[in-house]
Amino acid sequence: MVLVESRVTAVRRSERRVGAAPAAASRPAARNQMLTLLREGSGHRPSVDPGLAGGLRAWLEDAAGELSCARGESASPLFLGPRTLLAAPAPAAWEGRADPFSLELATSSLVRALFRQLVIAGSVGDPLTDGLDALRVDPARAELVSFIETLGTTRRAELADTVGIHLAHVADITPRFSPGWLPRTGDRVAIPLAGGRVVLSGVFDLLVGAPVPGTASVCAIGLTTSGRWARGRMTLHYLSLLETLRNGAPPFRLALVHSGAGRYAVEDVREEHLRALVAHLAAHLTALAQDRA
Repeated sequence: MVLVESRVTAVRRSERRVGAAPAAASRPAARNQMLTLLREGSGHRPSVDPGLAGGLRAWLEDAAGELSCARGESASPLFLGPRTLLAAPAPAAWEGRADPFSLELATSSLVRALFRQLVIAGSVGDPLTDGLDALRVDPARAELVSFIETLGTTRRAELADTVGIHLAHVADITPRFSPGWLPRTGDRVAIPLAGGRVVLSGVFDLLVGAPVPGTASVCAIGLTTSGRWARGRMTLHYLSLLETLRNGAPPFRLALVHSGAGRYAVEDVREEHLRALVAHLAAHLTALAQDRA
């Protein structure tokens, strides 16, 4: 993979001219800076209102109950995730297309798999090989793996090159968390509403820290591979809401890593963000109920 490594180096040099990716000598400093921001952030640990989670849930329960009534008692549970609730393109948009896969989708899936490996194992061998091995473990990824394996030589080399660049950026930024941080990837969370007839669901790319009742003690790290930074940030806020409903306290801090651009941002979780998001979700559920009616 010498060709890939040389092309990654060339691309990252051009990005360094505009300040996107850190120089080799500053990589440990960049990782340590994110670790410091996650630990200290704005200098204060946000207080948690003991009634916050209950109030947010009650707001959502009202809207979910309305939707459940509109769907009828015999309807199967409705699972809603960030793609649908945050008005991102839904998987249904692919229906009827001859080829539902793309290099962009393959890149995103491979980079996420490699991100998990980097956090858990601390290193990656050949990016494309390791990424494919990780995807093969999930039966739901069988068609995507087949798509990647049947790519022509040129497109496969392009994919390997792109994945290598993303991985280099992620490795530059992502801290090496000690076991004491309790790093866990792919953490799934589901919040049942209306007696389980409506379920809000999502998956954290990475959570660190142990939940403590009544205290914001968990940090969430999200990964986005495309240029849609605002969507990645809103998804992370949505997952923060689910964590608030699950454990009674929001995450301590959030970090969004953009693997394509080699940039990241760390922010506190604010109550106004959660309330604004609940207002959006409640309006979305109410609109679904009205459409159903």
